[in-house]
Amino acid sequence: MHDLIPEQPWAGDVMDVVPRCPRCRSAQIETRNLGRKYGGAIGAIAGTTSGVTLALSGAEVGFVGGPIGALMGAAAGVVIDGIVAGAAGCAAGSKLGAAIDQNILDNYRCRACGHTFGDTSP
Repeated sequence: MHDLIPEQPWAGDVMDVVPRCPRCRSAQIETRNLGRKYGGAIGAIAGTTSGVTLALSGAEVGFVGGPIGALMGAAAGVVIDGIVAGAAGCAAGSKLGAAIDQNILDNYRCRACGHTFGDTSP
């Protein structure tokens, strides 16, 4: 876990802790969240692609009922399925990316010295 040093020992019954850079001890820390960003983007692309593909395969079955109905249903299905599947894929990718950020990547960056570190950094 990164070092947490109290700014003020105790303020009432709550302890004020600020994350510090293990290299320069600065409190100017930002989160990078690279896994969450890329995971969400990849999940949205994969979800949208699968949603559109499923909607188009459903439209092929709909041609049995008539070509005009199939075209209108396919257009609506592609839009709705693409949006819903894209949102679900984005949410799943973001959750996976957040776990990767927390457990694998160095998710924190010091603005003062540029050092990157994670929760498990000494």
